[in-house]
Amino acid sequence: MDDYLKERIKENLKISIRRFFSNKKVTNYQVLDDIFPKERRIRSLIGGLETSLGTTFWEPISKTLAEINGFEIIQDKILVPTEFPPALQNELDKLVYERENKPNNRRVSTEECMERLKNVAAKTNPQDIAAYIYISPPSGTGVDIHLFKDGIEYLFDIKTAQPNQGDFQKFNKQMLQWYAYRLAKTTNAKLEARIAIPFNPFAKSWYEQQKSKLFSSPLDIAQDIWVENEFWDFCSGTENTFEQLKALFVELGQENFAAEFNDIFYQN
Repeated sequence: MDDYLKERIKENLKISIRRFFSNKKVTNYQVLDDIFPKERRIRSLIGGLETSLGTTFWEPISKTLAEINGFEIIQDKILVPTEFPPALQNELDKLVYERENKPNNRRVSTEECMERLKNVAAKTNPQDIAAYIYISPPSGTGVDIHLFKDGIEYLFDIKTAQPNQGDFQKFNKQMLQWYAYRLAKTTNAKLEARIAIPFNPFAKSWYEQQKSKLFSSPLDIAQDIWVENEFWDFCSGTENTFEQLKALFVELGQENFAAEFNDIFYQN
C-alpha cells in the first residue's frame, strides 16, 4: 500500500468520523444518566460510531482496495423477481431448514447449496425469466460489496466483529438468498458469498474464540466467513493489509484527533 493510498484512506476515516459527529446529540433518557451521565453519553456515541463505520469506512475502503486490485465494482443491486420461481423458493427454504437444523446430524456444505440451487434454477423457463419484473430485495437482505473478476461474482456483507448466536442463522439465510436471487435471473452465474468480519477483537484466533457458536451454527466455516486479513488481503491482493489499516487508526490517536470532539463527549 503506497503512501498516497494510505493518506487517502486516513482522510476517509477522518471524514467518516467527522460526519458521524456532525450535530450529533444523545437525547434518549436512560436511568443510568442519573448516576453516570458522562460515561453513558460516551458509550452511546462510541457504540453508534462503531456501527456507522461499517457503511461509512470499511465498505468504501474495501471497494477502493478491490478496484485498485483489478476487480470491477458492481453497483447495481441484486434484484428479485416479483413472481419468484416456486421451485427455486422451495429449494431455498429447504436449504435454510437443513443448514439450521442439520437433520441426521449432517451439515450441508456451501458447495452443495450452490449445486442444488443451480440445478433448480437451470430448469426455469427462459421465457419466464425474461418476463419477470425485478424489484429491490427485502430490507436487510441486500449485498454490501459486489465484486467481479475472472468470471466470478463475489458477494460480501461486513458484520460486527462479535456476532451472537442468532446472527449466524441470519447470515446463513442472507447468503442463501443472495445465491437464489442472483440465480433466478442468471442461472449459470458463478458466485461466491461470504460474511466479512473486518477485524479480530480477541487476543486469540477469532475462530477459536467463536468455536462454540460456530460449531452449532448453520454456516460452512471453510467457505462462508472471512476474518480480518482473509478479507482485506483478498480485496487488496497484498499481505497483511489490516495491519496497514490499523496503523492509520494508531496515527490518528497519536495525533490526538479525538480532541476535535471533546465538546461533544463532555458537554456540561
